This record gives sequence, structure tokens and C-alpha cells, in this order.
Amino acid sequence: MALAEKERKRGLVLAVGCLGGLVMLDETVLGVSLPAIREHFHLSATTTHWIINAYMLAFTCFAAVGGKAIDLFGFRPTLIVCSVIFAVASLVAGFADSIAMLISMRVVQGLCAAVMFPMTLAAATLTFDENERGRAIGTLAAMATIFLAAGPLVGGILTDFLSWRWVFWINVPIVAAGSALACILWRNPEHPRPRPVVDPIGLVLLLIGLTALIFGLMEGPDFGWVSPVIIPTILGGIAFLGIFIYFEAKDDKPLIDVRLFKLPPFHASTLIILLTQMSKIVVAIYVPHFLQLEMSYSALWAGIGTVIAVLPMPILAAPAGKFSDKYGSRKPVLVAMALLSVSTILIGLMMLLDNYWLLAPALLLWGIFLPVAMIPTGRITANSVPRDKQGEVSGLIITARLVGGTLGVTLGSVLLAMGADFTSIFVTMGVLLALSCAYSSIALEHDDAK
Repeated sequence: MALAEKERKRGLVLAVGCLGGLVMLDETVLGVSLPAIREHFHLSATTTHWIINAYMLAFTCFAAVGGKAIDLFGFRPTLIVCSVIFAVASLVAGFADSIAMLISMRVVQGLCAAVMFPMTLAAATLTFDENERGRAIGTLAAMATIFLAAGPLVGGILTDFLSWRWVFWINVPIVAAGSALACILWRNPEHPRPRPVVDPIGLVLLLIGLTALIFGLMEGPDFGWVSPVIIPTILGGIAFLGIFIYFEAKDDKPLIDVRLFKLPPFHASTLIILLTQMSKIVVAIYVPHFLQLEMSYSALWAGIGTVIAVLPMPILAAPAGKFSDKYGSRKPVLVAMALLSVSTILIGLMMLLDNYWLLAPALLLWGIFLPVAMIPTGRITANSVPRDKQGEVSGLIITARLVGGTLGVTLGSVLLAMGADFTSIFVTMGVLLALSCAYSSIALEHDDAK
């Protein structure tokens, strides 16, 4: 007997949520396993760093392109191909007997993730009506956060009790189960979308520009920001992206419709997505660093001390989406952004007191306001563009998040390299959030309640 339509939709969201969560898990699960991998292959610190960076670079550079795959080839064919390749790459990575093979498989994983992750959001936005998307996006975000937060714990357990190789092998059953269930529950939209055309010139310009820019931002702390390698790389990346935008704006069938950014709700919500992700990475990286370096916490206790900041996300993500479905997104986003800015600055100020019990409430407040700012924003972005652009927009949203994460790491690295303290990082981040909130209050002129 066929499942009820509502149950089918919920099942689909859970299935694609597992796939999106797997992509998030692959970002964090390796952190605690890196020392074991480094010892096994006798690696330098820089080479070890690339086990993470190879994945993130491929993921970030191809996410915007990957978002078009569902529009080009359809949901099921794309998901099947990507899932099989991702599973094989994970299996080979676990058996890798050289660092070259391991990093190569990480690149392949990143390329597949660049397609799979945008598909999770596109599946939700194409399956649900506009007044239901907030809750669906909230559910996806909650599942992704659970996987993201579980990464270090899962990695530690697998590495200590089995082997670092299981960090890769665990992907295989998850991707197989999630993909099979998603393919079974997926229903093609009633109104088929026109098949988009891939623009090869735009593709080359985008990949060169993003690769150069992200590589420069990632490697700036290692090479030095005034290095003759980093400065030309970053400037070249910006130049190629500028040419890409100019070229795409004049193309009748662009790779990415940059004209979408002329829509105030779209570019304002994209900016919010970038900055909230930037804030998330700043908290996830620099709060544990502060607790270890300034307060002499062990790695374990620093991780436990940071958990309070991520606990509200899986609890509040779905309710935040449901609330925005019913009452609109503009007001909750603006209020949450303002309070997120205040709580981020408060985190920095509490660090001056070197007392965790004063810092913890600020972290908790930040964790409460973050999902209320992030989840309805995804709904604004999806609802501000035509239905036939949902796959493409999903890729753009993921790209904004990934670039935001890279900028979050860069912000901290630059300020610390200049001799600033941890407080400066959070105060700067809070000011950026406040400026974004002020601009968005103008750009988001109308609410989108249905």
C-alpha cells in the first residue's frame, strides 16, 4: 500500500537529510583521525592539512555548478551516479596505501558532495509548496547539524577502537541507504523544468576564479599573506570572478544567472547565509582554541565546553522553519540577526574575564539565535526565485555557506597573525552581522508570509 503523500514527503526529507548530513560528517569526522593518518603515512603538517583542504576546495568550487545537475539530468540519475562514485571513493580512501591516493579520493568525494548537498535542498524546495518549505529546510538543517556535531565523536570512536580507515568506510552504508530510500520516495514535479544548457566558457571562468580565490584564502596562513604566491592568486581569482559575472550577465543562457542578484531579497538573504555560516565557523574553531590556549582546557573538555553553542540548533531548526511558514521570514530573521550580533560580541567580551561560567550563557544565546536567523533565510532565498531555478539556487546557497566558512577561518587567522586577541575576532564578526542586519532591513522590504 502506497504511503500517504505527507508521509512520503517526510520520508524523502529524512532520506536526503541523511545524505546532506553525510556531507557534513565528512567535513568534521576526520579532525580527530588526522594524527593517526599523519603517523601512518609519516606526513608533514602541511601535507596533512591537505587531507581536509582537498575535500573543501573541490566542494566549494563545484557547489554552484553541482546545483544545476538536478536541472540538467534529473534527480534520480544524478543521485545514483554521485552516490556510487562517492561510495567507491570512500572505499578506496579507506584502503589507500599512499597519501597521493588518499588525497585524490578526497577530491573525488568533494566533487560528489558538491552535487549531493545542493540536491538535498533542491529536493525539499521542489517537493514542498512555498508555505511548507521553511519546516522542510529546518528539518534538513537540524539533521545536518546533528551529523556535523557527531563528527568528532564518531571519528574518535572509530579511530580508537577500530582504525582511521573506518572513518571512510562508514560512508558506504549511509550513502547506500539514504540514496536508495530517496530514489524510491522521489516524485518528479508535475510541471517539468526546461533542460538548462551548460555554458562551457562560464564554467571555466568560474572554476578558475573560485579555485584561485579559495586556494589563496586557505593557504594564506601557511604561505604568508604577503607571499608572492598568495597575493597574485587571490587577485587573479577575484579578476576571473569579475570577468565571469560580466560575461554571464550578457549571456542568454548563463551557467549561473547572476541577474538573480539584482533581486534585493535574493542577494540580501545570500549575504545573511554567508555571514551566519562565517559566524558558525568562527565559534566552532576559535572558542575551542580559546579554551585550550587561554584557559588551559584539554582538547576533550574544550570540545565539551563548546557543545552548549550547538545544542539549540537541532532542537530549534525545524520549529524556526515552521514558524516562518506561518508568519513569514522577514521579522524573525532581522530580530535574530540583531540578537546574534549582540551575542557574538558578548562572547568576545566574556573571553576577557577568563571564566567559562560567564562565557557559557553567551554561547547558549548565540546557539539559540543562529537557527532563527539561518533557517527562515533559506526560505526567503528559495521563494524569491522561479521554481525552475531551485536546483541552481541550491548550489549558490551551498557555495555561499562554504565561502562563508572559509572567510570565517581567514578572519581569525588574519587577526591573530596581526597580534590581535580572540576577543577581536568575535567583536569583528558581531559588527559584520550588525551591518548585514541593517542592510537587510532595507533590502527585505516585504514579508513573505502566505
